[in-house]
Amino acid sequence: MLASMLALVTAACASTSTLLTSDAYSLTVTDNPAKRRFDVVLQSHHDRALCVGAHDWPSSEGTLVVESPVVSLSTMDGLLAVKSSLLSVYCPGGCGRTRIEPGAALTGHFAYAAFGDAERIASDPSRRLQYTITPQVCRRHRR
Repeated sequence: MLASMLALVTAACASTSTLLTSDAYSLTVTDNPAKRRFDVVLQSHHDRALCVGAHDWPSSEGTLVVESPVVSLSTMDGLLAVKSSLLSVYCPGGCGRTRIEPGAALTGHFAYAAFGDAERIASDPSRRLQYTITPQVCRRHRR
């Protein structure tokens, strides 16, 4: 009996994620050489709020908090990773989520300087941001 109650409690607290179809959101990346950055817009097309990990979305400075494989820059010199002072991070209970309301858009940018020398990147006509972000339906908080 105790084992079955424990299993029910564990199941109630387990986080579940809903896999989204490709039409639930769209990501637009626009090169903005005048500002030495790539503008990114994550648009929700879903009827429920979407969330992305805070560590996977660019900060107001145009970089990521930690180095991450979700973003890189393709250049004549090869593939450049985003630079960060932290190689990884551990957040007990999670690092937070950024919420996108149904039908709303989340905007941000990646600075050229987040990948290296901004002027060298700006002069590279082959530059192309590679960014893969996968939002999930936000979990409802249980009390």
